[in-house]
Amino acid sequence: MKRTELANGLVILTKPVITNSIVSVVVALKMGSLYETDDKAGLCTLMQDTILKGTKTRSSEQIALELESMGTKISSSADREYGTLSFQSTAESFDKSLDILYDIILNPTFPEDAVNLQKQLQVRTILTRYDQPIYKAIDILVDVHYGSHPFHKPRLGYPETVETLTREDIVAKFREIYIPNNMVVSVVGNFDENRMISKISDVLGNLSKAQKPQKVSGDMVKRTEPVEKVETRETQATWFALGWESPALNDPDYYAMEVLDSITGGSMNSRLFVAIREKRGLAYQVSSFINARMESGIYVAYIGTKPETYKEAKKVLLEEVQRMGREKATEEELKNSKSYLAGMNIMSLESNAGQAAQYAHNEIVGVGYDFGDKYNKEIKKISLDDVLRVGKKYLDGNYAMGGVLAQ
Repeated sequence: MKRTELANGLVILTKPVITNSIVSVVVALKMGSLYETDDKAGLCTLMQDTILKGTKTRSSEQIALELESMGTKISSSADREYGTLSFQSTAESFDKSLDILYDIILNPTFPEDAVNLQKQLQVRTILTRYDQPIYKAIDILVDVHYGSHPFHKPRLGYPETVETLTREDIVAKFREIYIPNNMVVSVVGNFDENRMISKISDVLGNLSKAQKPQKVSGDMVKRTEPVEKVETRETQATWFALGWESPALNDPDYYAMEVLDSITGGSMNSRLFVAIREKRGLAYQVSSFINARMESGIYVAYIGTKPETYKEAKKVLLEEVQRMGREKATEEELKNSKSYLAGMNIMSLESNAGQAAQYAHNEIVGVGYDFGDKYNKEIKKISLDDVLRVGKKYLDGNYAMGGVLAQ
């Protein structure tokens, strides 16, 4: 991987791969919930979903037809602290595909009719998510866990906020976000590296540097006791999720927490799966995951169970998670966890698209494009004492909980 930074702050990451004829490009920018006020929740998602709907020189239909004729796939996204524009093409159609990407970055029009349609679709997606108890439970948990911190908002926003968003809001957010010193262009595949860097410099190198997007203020309150929030509805199963603060991506504790998560609930042989589902039959589904970010991470353990076994399932779930801070894991659990995490990391980098996405993400959030390459080395260093230490440090009794309970 080669890193090139232009005078206007734009970062170009290039990695030629000649073993196939595919080229993947990911443009990453800081955006999302971290940069949205509560009354504009969902704005970045709406912006990203409408940025492909037309430019000053191409309608959305023309963009779609041109890309389809070349076999190029293009997509956009927004998360809580970053978003992307990305495409994958053949080496033969790469230059023409890149020209369309430039047009989208430089000349989007955000047509009023497309904005209105996308708002309807976004609201419908939010309501569909509300209808799924597991997702609703996690959304409630996240809101309770983060308090006034901007991460408490769903990336999609809320129906009441999305409905009030306007084309003018989108244009203003676009001008704030799409500046060169807030942009990383990551390219992996079969292309001429020097020519590629030169072309990006010619097209995007003249963009003017501006003030970077400002994070929205708001702090998490340190909990001194468990905080629980639930809703009830007519459903055959009860779903709930427990959450704790987790190390940020640039925290040395991050790697030990990854290992801990793999042992507790990150795989089919995890402690939660064995203790709750296999031994006791208390869960339809049980698992855990970490959302690791630069701003603030969260460790989540969630479960779907019968209404009559809710209290028992919650008790066992808490015991199994917090046992990670009281008792050392076994050497076999540590070995299996490291092997699993290393394998998942390697598989995520098998494709050009996977590499381009990971390099762009790591660079834009601030840990450096080579963070993923260091991952396996750091995971190998983790000891049983490290896992126990982070368990004690993070998994105390002051959890947050979100739930959807059966009436």
